[in-house]
Amino acid sequence: MKQNTFYSHNLKCEVKQINVRTAKKLFENGKELYLIPSNMVFDSLWYHPMRLQKETAYTENFDHIINEFAYYNCSSEMGKYINYFVRVSDLS
Repeated sequence: MKQNTFYSHNLKCEVKQINVRTAKKLFENGKELYLIPSNMVFDSLWYHPMRLQKETAYTENFDHIINEFAYYNCSSEMGKYINYFVRVSDLS
């Protein structure tokens, strides 16, 4: 997996792509994550990333949330996998 770091014009901050294990740890620590199917562009006009945070989530089970997101959002056209992003400022 590439470690992409770029500036998001929608969020007006720098974001970094992370792997699922890091995303789970950050979710458990209450950090804000962004989920998007693998073929979609992060700053697209047509698709916005899903914001995920433990405080505002309907359940605290990370795996349950990820499975539901993949079921409803991932396809052969949009991408079969999930890309996870976090603000660079939340990593420190």
